[in-house]
Amino acid sequence: MQQVQIKSRLVLFSMVAVAVLSVSCWNPFAPPTHRPDNDTELSVKPRTTPENVINNLIYAMNNRDIEVFEDCLDEDYWYRNPDVYPDDPEYCSDLNKDDEVTNIRRLFNLDPGFSYPLGSGFQVIQFTFYHGNPRIELGENAPDIHPDEDWVVFEGTVNVYLYHDESKEHGFYVNQTMIFKLREDSEGYWVIVRWIDVIPQ
Repeated sequence: MQQVQIKSRLVLFSMVAVAVLSVSCWNPFAPPTHRPDNDTELSVKPRTTPENVINNLIYAMNNRDIEVFEDCLDEDYWYRNPDVYPDDPEYCSDLNKDDEVTNIRRLFNLDPGFSYPLGSGFQVIQFTFYHGNPRIELGENAPDIHPDEDWVVFEGTVNVYLYHDESKEHGFYVNQTMIFKLREDSEGYWVIVRWIDVIPQ
């Protein structure tokens, strides 16, 4: 089951890319017409606020820093996305922390023993997250079970450019809505407890 979960998460970006392509007719192997503004260099911040964790997540994705990425996740972290193929018995839409870290390590091209389904891994990742003010998910009314605490929820648009090489000439573009839910851990630091992908319709 773990191999199936990891495979499902690995191909998610490509599935979303296909969904985007069907709408926008963007050629995934052509140079992008727009690139994120990376003039502002992010640095890792202490996880004392939810905003700092989101900052660290963006830093980790752009710098392919697996240690910072793992540090952003709660021990009870769960990734969710809607069932894309609900009738496929091998499709699994949920990942726990260990599976997610393994998956992202492979996305970062840091697992030399792994053969990426789409060919070579990604040498360059450009990840941006555009969101408004976070909202509070009250524990007593939450869709997830956390009656004793309130969570902070960020929802917005994630743009991801995934390049196979440093030339940035071949790769994929992803644009979709994502939701990040954060809580305080037992030591008073903020962590991501849920990552929810909203698949474009």
